[in-house]
Amino acid sequence: MLARSSPDRRRRAPAGAVAAPLIAALSFASLACAPAPARAPAHDPAPLRSLRIPDADLDRGPRTVSAAEALRDLDDARYAFEQAYAGLDGRSPSPSTRAIARAEGALRGRAAWRPDELARLLRDLFGAPDGHLAFGHGGRAPLRSTAAPRRPPGPAPRRFARASSRARPRAAAAAAAPLPGLPRGAAPPRRPGHGPPVELTRGRDGVPVLAIRTFDSAAAAALAALPALAAELRRAPAFVVDLRGNAGGDYRFAERFALALTDAPLCALDEREVISVAAAEGRANSVRRRLARGDVPAAARPRFVEHLAALERLAGALRARPGAAAPRAELTTRGAVVRGQAAGALEGRAVFLVDRGCASACEMLLALVRQIPGALVAGQNTRGGMSVGEVALFRLPRSGVTLSLGTRAFRDPLGDFAELRGFEPDVRLDGADPAGDAAALARRGWPASTPRRGARASCPRR
Repeated sequence: MLARSSPDRRRRAPAGAVAAPLIAALSFASLACAPAPARAPAHDPAPLRSLRIPDADLDRGPRTVSAAEALRDLDDARYAFEQAYAGLDGRSPSPSTRAIARAEGALRGRAAWRPDELARLLRDLFGAPDGHLAFGHGGRAPLRSTAAPRRPPGPAPRRFARASSRARPRAAAAAAAPLPGLPRGAAPPRRPGHGPPVELTRGRDGVPVLAIRTFDSAAAAALAALPALAAELRRAPAFVVDLRGNAGGDYRFAERFALALTDAPLCALDEREVISVAAAEGRANSVRRRLARGDVPAAARPRFVEHLAALERLAGALRARPGAAAPRAELTTRGAVVRGQAAGALEGRAVFLVDRGCASACEMLLALVRQIPGALVAGQNTRGGMSVGEVALFRLPRSGVTLSLGTRAFRDPLGDFAELRGFEPDVRLDGADPAGDAAALARRGWPASTPRRGARASCPRR
């Protein structure tokens, strides 16, 4: 395992991110001093098998397979997990030898296996409390089965009582004053996650409400405006950032927004990245399928094509390096600090409104903003899908069953996040108008007794 610790290292893009070619070069260069992994792949006569999905099979339907074919697909699945899955901290990336032997026995016990049956067997074998891990298949009737068990319950945070209109503080008039360059007027209510990628409106009493509905690189043109919007908002007495329904994407957009709100140093997430041929090929498979499906806007296609080329170069370089019989290495970063880029501290009060739709890069944003004095998280629990990201896609060649697994592991620096449970809000909003309640909360402020994690003078040692 390779370890890196930097006092001010810029974070790289997790799940779904578009990485620059420099990332590929950095990952390859770091392998020069990499020791062999602690455990070589078990009973693997060809450690550098290819897991690249042929173009014609990227969305091809699955088929029923014989027991012998299912066993060979199981071996490919085991290889993908051993060589590409980052896994949760403290857990092995693949099942025990005994568990695999039981699955092999089950496969031998039947003459044929339908793809949905094989997907369920693999889910039960490789499943972990990981919000990104999934099994399924494509085709006319696609299937996606998540591996995560039911989320654990958490304590109920403080609930927010609606403010009386007769008790408006004097600061409400200032909050209602227009900001330069921001649209006036209240926005009509929208369903969480629906609408433009970035939308700035005014809520109750003129409080600015910035809806960020995705961090997907396909929306890069809109997301590039986030630092400028943060510079405007941070001077307001109160504002709301509505993250409901934001399933994540490229964390770099989220980080740039957070750093534009403050000048404080923030504890970055710990990161552990798998560097292997399988991980690079699996991430490339994900990008190639998005391009093949045509769900990337024309303006964003060059970014995706560039990212795909970088991943394919990385896979080729890793395959050609000496010592390829031990193909997996890990690059670990702990205790890093990112420093805010604003001219000063956050001047007003910021409420970040979340729900179960906030996941991945959206939750990584919360890991930063929870450290900023003057910021509060309100709403519902987030999804709890942050611990393992940068998703790789694999397709088992005989059955067509697909595996989606994360190649980077992350850890909340303050320890408030739990996978599948997510972040607990500081203030729970259960009313019919959570955006309006969040605006009122930002305008009037919150009691000093409200439980939250504030900024720390230094990052905790881990």
